Amino acid sequence: MSFDVPSLVRGLAPWAMAGLLATAALGVHAQSVSTGQTLYTKVFVSGTSSCAASACHGTNPASNINNVRFGYAAALTKSAVSGRREMQFLQSQLSDSDYNDLAAYIASKTGDTPSYITVAATPAVTLSGSTLAFGSVTVGQTSTARSVTLSNSGSAALTINGIAASGTGFAATNNCPTSLAAGSSCTISVTFTPTSAASVTGSVAITSNASGSPHGIGLSGTGTATPVANLAWTGSTSLSFSATVGTPSAEQTLTLLNSGSVAGTIGAVTVSGTNAADFVHGGSCGAGVTLSAGASCTVTVGFDPAAAGARSATLQVTSTNAANPATISLAGTAGGSGATSNANVGGGGCSVAASGRPFDPLLLALGGLAVLVLGWRRWRQHAEDQDQVPGRNP
Repeated sequence: MSFDVPSLVRGLAPWAMAGLLATAALGVHAQSVSTGQTLYTKVFVSGTSSCAASACHGTNPASNINNVRFGYAAALTKSAVSGRREMQFLQSQLSDSDYNDLAAYIASKTGDTPSYITVAATPAVTLSGSTLAFGSVTVGQTSTARSVTLSNSGSAALTINGIAASGTGFAATNNCPTSLAAGSSCTISVTFTPTSAASVTGSVAITSNASGSPHGIGLSGTGTATPVANLAWTGSTSLSFSATVGTPSAEQTLTLLNSGSVAGTIGAVTVSGTNAADFVHGGSCGAGVTLSAGASCTVTVGFDPAAAGARSATLQVTSTNAANPATISLAGTAGGSGATSNANVGGGGCSVAASGRPFDPLLLALGGLAVLVLGWRRWRQHAEDQDQVPGRNP
């Protein structure tokens, strides 16, 4: 992410600047410190000078490299992006909510009070997963419930009009209120009870006042006439991690139990999602491992982030002759390495301020030293001249 202030912003009269910055008390805002941190370190277009954090402003806004701390004002950053030629490509990459997120992140590091751009209040639906695969389940028996988290990632209340499952044998329950506040979430749980020995597909439809409604979750399962294994986790179906770029987190362990009456064989253990590469897994569970009835194995998961910010993925164990366990949600928060580098594409001088660049402290120190040396030399010369005056010295 990059920042700078064009000359037209530098030249604003004080009252105009105050009007530009004083938007925090107006309207509805959408701001997230974690999202702002991700945007701050992001290179939006490969090969394009983006003045990303390590290329122009340092990994920590508190260092105030090139006056980046002034990014606490969302409107000021937006004006910089639109007014500086080499930054104008970012206009198509950033929304007003993005500018607010950046302001929230920078202010959290500098201690300044953020000011935000007024944005329209709208709800938005985010699902932790788009599909649920139940695998094989004995006809007449009910599978282990599997869940998806529904979050309102918008800035206004989400009105949920209905959550309903379709497809033979699928049933959905939920703890979602009729009105889900912005930033809140609820859980949708689904079970599969096959009525015949056949493969079945279905879906869960979520109707609401959010754009894109109805939102759907795809369902699949296979009914079998013979008893099958039932694979399920013995603990939580979500893991959270915290780490620093370059320093992996401690591993966490999951236990998978075959609670069915016959043996089941694991087909695969996979991690997928936006940041799948940041999560590593191992353990005794693996492709081809057979668990007899009542037996268990373990999956270990670690977090080794490649970049700072919020990271997420999902872990799934699948089997062709057992009811599959729930998907494990993986979430990680990654801090910067603390070292300033030029790893991101970009460069050049960029600055967010109502005036020009700050003075370089090294140059100021050298200048002061030069003045002291010059003064000392003049004093010595004067003293020597006085020594030459007749009668001056005995």
